[in-house]
Amino acid sequence: MWKSMSEEEKAPYEVKSGQRKVEYEKQMKAYNKKQENSANGIGDDHEAIRRKLKDPRKNLRNWIKGDPCVSNWTGVICTMPQPDGFLHIQELRMLNLNLTGKLAPELGQLSNLTVLNFMWNHNITGSIPKEIGNIKSLKFLLLSGNQLSGPLADELGFLPNLLMFQVDLNQITGSLPKSFVNLISCRHFHMNNNSISGQIPSELSSMPALIHFLLDNNNLMGNLPPEFSQMPKLRILQLDNNNFGGTEIPASYGNISNLVKFCQRKKRINGLMVQMVKL
Repeated sequence: MWKSMSEEEKAPYEVKSGQRKVEYEKQMKAYNKKQENSANGIGDDHEAIRRKLKDPRKNLRNWIKGDPCVSNWTGVICTMPQPDGFLHIQELRMLNLNLTGKLAPELGQLSNLTVLNFMWNHNITGSIPKEIGNIKSLKFLLLSGNQLSGPLADELGFLPNLLMFQVDLNQITGSLPKSFVNLISCRHFHMNNNSISGQIPSELSSMPALIHFLLDNNNLMGNLPPEFSQMPKLRILQLDNNNFGGTEIPASYGNISNLVKFCQRKKRINGLMVQMVKL
């Protein structure tokens, strides 16, 4: 059939074939460059992440040089091939691997990441890298049950797709950043059992998707913002065991139509506020 076609009829097919060849050569060139850089240890962000962690049980023993997706590194889940021709890290599942050490700033360069899970390693220390705020695709930031410390960076408030933000049972200090109001997709906000201090920013009442707001067992102080009554989807609000002032729960809290549980109690000051549970 091809032989019987005129040059004019062949022209569109030849153009398309040429375009595919150029795109293929471009992808192969990028792939070969990536492989060369990996072999030489150049720009290897994955190795930087590994070096910050300590692995006494050797769970990450297959984290060696090379492509983590092709080599099936433990806890690394990758995407299907992307338009650039590569697989990219989509999830880091480091749950309960007895890891110690620190979280590397290079985590922020995993631009296709949707799940970052280091829960229940118990002994990961240091601060939460502000660079994680660069991962705009991130949906689950799960760091509960470690020894992370220091304040929460403002940059962590600029994650538009984040659904779940869990850093409970750590040693986080400092105040809650007002930038968290930009977590417009966040449904679960678990900051309980830390040492977070200061006033709860009233601006956080503008988080439109929030269902669980857990801040119990911290060092928060000041008054409870009445604006929380404006949170349309809030179901659980836990604020007990903090240092809040005042003697009354804002009357407007009775207007939170979807609320099924609210707990608030003062600690380390005279008198107790009544713990209220609405079911």
